[in-house]
Amino acid sequence: MAEPGAAGDHGMEPTPSLAMPKMTPMAGLSMAAALCLVAPAAETHASSRPYVDLVDFPYKEANWDRFYALEGHLMREFHDLCGVTYCQGVYANHVLLQFRCSVHAATGTVTECALVIAAGNLEVDAATGKVMPDNRTWACAVPLAPHTPVEALHAALGRRDALILPLPGTGRSVHDALLGCLGEGGSLAASHRRHP
Repeated sequence: MAEPGAAGDHGMEPTPSLAMPKMTPMAGLSMAAALCLVAPAAETHASSRPYVDLVDFPYKEANWDRFYALEGHLMREFHDLCGVTYCQGVYANHVLLQFRCSVHAATGTVTECALVIAAGNLEVDAATGKVMPDNRTWACAVPLAPHTPVEALHAALGRRDALILPLPGTGRSVHDALLGCLGEGGSLAASHRRHP
């Protein structure tokens, strides 16, 4: 050992090392497994409310990618049907804007689903040069059998021709519901704005 004051010592006191408790490999694995299980469980029980958005079932954002893929699929299906069904009459450009479902968290069954549809026209006022909007939105209920499991909903709406095939346990299709909803002005709610 070098004596105090020797080259490289600079008169500094040695720093005591922090003693770390020894952990066996099995204890380390047990701790890691426990931490992995705590996060989803904490998110599941974080909300004591009985209903959640389908995106957040079985825990917050757990169904994010799958849900938005399903919504995109329904938007494409709607677009493909629109020209020969909904996109006629006063409005020729209906668009499916949003799809949402509520889930009873404890049972994993779907309580309600709705589609928001929008349509509109723009016209030019020849006297003033103003662009005149005429638009409308509809919120249409999806016909569901009581206590439809989340997986059954995904399977039914994720298939080809999902809008025209009957939903399980109902004998009705989303298309049937949309024809009634768009014709009646919206079964859940509707807003209509016409600007002079």
